[in-house]
Amino acid sequence: MRLPRIVAFIPVFYFLLCSPLFATSALDIGADYRLRAISLSETDYGQSSGQHYEFLSQRAEAYVGGHFSPNIEFMTQFQALGIAGSTTSVNNISAAPGAFRYPNTNFSPFVQWAYLKAKNLYDTPNDLTVGRQPITLGDGLILSDDDLGFTGIRLETRLPVWDLQSDLFTFRPNDTINPIAGNNGSTIYGWEITKPAHAIRYHLSAIVEQIGAGQMSYLRPTEDPGVNVSSGVPTTASHITRILYDARMEGRLLQGGFYKAELALQSGHVTRDPALGDVSLSGYACLVSAGLFTHISKYGPIEVHATFGQASGDSGGGTDSSFHPDFGHRFDGLERSGFGEFYGATLYDAFPSTSNPTGLPPGQSGIRVIGGGVTTHPTSLLSIGIDYFVYMSMEQDPTAFPGTGTADNSLGSEIDVGAGFAYTNYLSFRASFAYFSPGSAYLNTTSADRVLIEAIGRF
Repeated sequence: MRLPRIVAFIPVFYFLLCSPLFATSALDIGADYRLRAISLSETDYGQSSGQHYEFLSQRAEAYVGGHFSPNIEFMTQFQALGIAGSTTSVNNISAAPGAFRYPNTNFSPFVQWAYLKAKNLYDTPNDLTVGRQPITLGDGLILSDDDLGFTGIRLETRLPVWDLQSDLFTFRPNDTINPIAGNNGSTIYGWEITKPAHAIRYHLSAIVEQIGAGQMSYLRPTEDPGVNVSSGVPTTASHITRILYDARMEGRLLQGGFYKAELALQSGHVTRDPALGDVSLSGYACLVSAGLFTHISKYGPIEVHATFGQASGDSGGGTDSSFHPDFGHRFDGLERSGFGEFYGATLYDAFPSTSNPTGLPPGQSGIRVIGGGVTTHPTSLLSIGIDYFVYMSMEQDPTAFPGTGTADNSLGSEIDVGAGFAYTNYLSFRASFAYFSPGSAYLNTTSADRVLIEAIGRF
């Protein structure tokens, strides 16, 4: 009988556990496994036939770490992802839009995290983390490793004034996670300062993304390589610098509820071939969400929540105003993660159809999202929820794409219905159905859907 590839984790754990470093340390060992049965229909909204896929998507994570002393922490985590099924493969961009991010997707393990953390460095209020580590700012609007890990250095400091907390970091991400960068070098520099208060936290941050050391494909949303770019002109950039400024607040209501607000501004510059010309970057994004809880109803505890967000698009001219952080949160394993279980929208891109990897119609950029939903818990083990989203584009330029673009800004709407059941603290199940109706901004408007059944084990 052939053993699953996950057994490749065992030699690594054996070596670590036998290491003398762990002889006197407090061990932290665990594993997560998620299996999803997924069905996708009409992923290109009727443009071609046969767009129906059924497959199994699986993700395994295993970690081992320890505290060598009260101030030294070590953690390493391995991940394995893959797709099984006869109707598609991991190379299908609709079935696995996040596959390009990973070193391998054949369910063989790779290092997700491996870092050392020194707390209270030299008896100062500073924590230093080095290695491949997780990071997400807020909900990931401008920065998230999306469970892949960034390699770098991070210094967290507790400042002596107003209870402020500072976070300085620099990372060299795995270049495969950035479809713009390709195989070229990417560097992130960042800073965040946090002010905690009673039931609320305030955050200010700045991120600098530098992509260089080679040639990167770069075209604005209003540029069509088949029409607007002269034959033979390279659609590449030798350097991209993107600067993101972000302010957010998040708090909770004592009666039961939460609220969040975030505003991000973008600037920067793209150096390109003289035939196309350099491009200055600008743009903005804002996101507001809130929810209310009630613990007394005949349907059990109920949460009502709502979301509004939008980001600027490219309106032409010498400045590209399409807000598009290269390392924002977009993926959950191999699948999309965002507003809507099918469309998986961020404020700047969405589910990649087979004909359009960015998810938006030609010439369109920037997304406005309006959503709301209700989640109820009829029992302590069962949850049922329904969510509804409406999507619109912020900028449209159909003249740049003759015969393929439209001037309408309706991207569509989606309704999601799901139910989750916690069998034990270690095993849970979930099922959901997502129905997406493309808007008239798309030339093809056949409705698409996604059916999911998943099991999650944590040990």
